[in-house]
Amino acid sequence: MLGREKKLWVYNHSMKFQWKREKSFSLARLELTSQRIAQCLLLLALLAAACRPQGQSGKITVTPTSTLTAIPSPTLSPTPKVIEGTISIWHSWDETQRSALFRAISVFQSSYPQVQFDVLYVPSLDLATRFEEAMSQGAGPTLLIAPAQWGAKFYEQGYVMDLGGMDLGQLPEVLNTAALETGIYRGKRISLPITMNGVVLYRNKNILPTAATTFEQMRAEATTATRAGIVGADLERSFFFSGGHLIGLGGTLITAEGLPAFQQEDYRYALQWLDLLKSFEQVGMTEFNSDNDLSLFQQGRVGLIFEGSWNRYLLAGEVGPLNLSIDPWPTYKEGKLAGFVQSEGVFLTRHTVTEENKISWLFLQSLFSPEMLTGLGNVGLIPAVSADQLAENGGPLNIGDPFTAQAIVALDKGVAYPSLPEMELVQRQMDIILRAVLYQGMSQRAALQQAYERILAEVNSQRVTATPSP
Repeated sequence: MLGREKKLWVYNHSMKFQWKREKSFSLARLELTSQRIAQCLLLLALLAAACRPQGQSGKITVTPTSTLTAIPSPTLSPTPKVIEGTISIWHSWDETQRSALFRAISVFQSSYPQVQFDVLYVPSLDLATRFEEAMSQGAGPTLLIAPAQWGAKFYEQGYVMDLGGMDLGQLPEVLNTAALETGIYRGKRISLPITMNGVVLYRNKNILPTAATTFEQMRAEATTATRAGIVGADLERSFFFSGGHLIGLGGTLITAEGLPAFQQEDYRYALQWLDLLKSFEQVGMTEFNSDNDLSLFQQGRVGLIFEGSWNRYLLAGEVGPLNLSIDPWPTYKEGKLAGFVQSEGVFLTRHTVTEENKISWLFLQSLFSPEMLTGLGNVGLIPAVSADQLAENGGPLNIGDPFTAQAIVALDKGVAYPSLPEMELVQRQMDIILRAVLYQGMSQRAALQQAYERILAEVNSQRVTATPSP
């Protein structure tokens, strides 16, 4: 996680869970038996005809001692194509979260009983390294559930596949738009977002009873709420927690090719962004890569903060679930404030290239059923869906956790944190110029020009180094 570290739940062991189901019925055997029955009936009919007495004239009537009822031959139909094989999945979901995955496997096997599953839990801190090691040795899973920002490196290594040729059906309409963008690398779709997290706006309803719809309203209400021992807002201005506002205002941060793009229209949107960050001082307190805002909010002494959606249960436990709200982002001039959205994606690995019947792709699609997505929302994960999918908005997902539902609505107006390796350079240089502008009085235009030139130089330098001369 970029910016302040996300709290990770790390297990000291790995757990392998294998789903198997023995064949209980053989369609091929049934068809063979049916064919033999038909052959026997035909032979009996021929023998009866051959043995029947034939007179020169007249008709011989035979009175049978018993009545025989003919057994009709069964109608033979083509044998259905049996889908079988083994799907291997690696993930880092904890014991509670992975229960949703196991339910999805059970549902899938009810339709494809010949498919087996090999599911491996790997602690998140070890997942990338172990995946690379296994794939380099010809092992590893067919499906990987991992942060989308890892995809660029894995794709360049040839470990994960481009999903561009796959039929996504209605998924683009179901999934969160920003989360979908995190699965794009150099114009190629290399993952589909299954869960998401991001920067959201938290409000203590004891201090600010209603959500602001505009920045001006937020400023006015936060200022009014500030009094002895209480501050209306404490807003973080470091890049990871404030950079999304640049895109929310209409600006562009980086191109698909990984080059800086915030100089568009002579820095028009970037200058608006810096003006916005400066105006945070009129709303209340400000922070820069500090947890002071988080601490004050936990103490019930601040009304608004920008924080990660992964801290929703921590904050609810401190201020009380009835006092916590995750609000949609307010508008600002022609745009809006916005937080970065990151996702956990599902990747198809290169092992699926020769896979018969595309069973891993079939299962990947099943992970986005309403039942699976609802299950994710009820085990502490945020499914990467649009707000339209919630039951209260007329959709099929009935998520009982109110903070997960609120996070889905808030992240619906978020912006994608690009899954590009160059973002590390962008974040570092942006934090440098933000400090210079906000605390040292540097000219905004000069700071932006400096950031653009340095990012461009570092990107070009890295690419020259990464491409050895012949």
